[in-house]
Amino acid sequence: MEILVADDDRSARFLLSSTLIELGHSVTEATNGCEAWEAWKRKHHRLVISDWMMPGVDGLELCRRIRAEEESGFAYIILITARAGKANYLDAMDSGVDDFMGKPFERDRLLARVRVAMRILDLHQRLRLANTDLERRVEERTAELENALQAKSEFLSRASHELRTPMNHILGFAQLLSLKKGLTEKQEASVRQILESGRRLLRLIDHILGFSKSDANELTFEARGVSRTGNTEIF
Repeated sequence: MEILVADDDRSARFLLSSTLIELGHSVTEATNGCEAWEAWKRKHHRLVISDWMMPGVDGLELCRRIRAEEESGFAYIILITARAGKANYLDAMDSGVDDFMGKPFERDRLLARVRVAMRILDLHQRLRLANTDLERRVEERTAELENALQAKSEFLSRASHELRTPMNHILGFAQLLSLKKGLTEKQEASVRQILESGRRLLRLIDHILGFSKSDANELTFEARGVSRTGNTEIF
């Protein structure tokens, strides 16, 4: 991992860097907060170890700048300080500091804190990747749903035409038959039955198409009595 180390104390900076290099990390050194800020802007280091008290830009200001610019990335910031007191730590936490080490630091304590930082950074990376994958899946499912809705709309439009046109032809011929003179009583009854059944089928088509186009949150069902076959009619 590329780690940014910022400390105006040359000896402390050397001890930090050499310890981290022994662990197999790459280290970018900065002698003050301004250098650290410029270095972080170039590489966006995931782990930053900074002294609190530095000339110009101190550790807290460096932390604030990183937090303001890190966007979707995440930097874990460890502050090294000789300052003590609850108020000081609260100020640092409010600025976005993740962890603290006393000065002069102990090697084993540094190793432990770096391991914790690496675990947290790894978990954050996994979470970010999982969120990215989830967003991709949502986009894919949304696209599939939009395609399905488009196909449904096209089908309903086509079905409306294909169902209505022949039914209107049947009703038209039935109406012509009803106007014809000389039909027997049985023939007139048959024509009336054709007209009644055709109109009922058209109403049923309207109900089916209307049901298909309705939003699921707007649907309600109401029983409208019992048909001759004993089945409840629902529209």
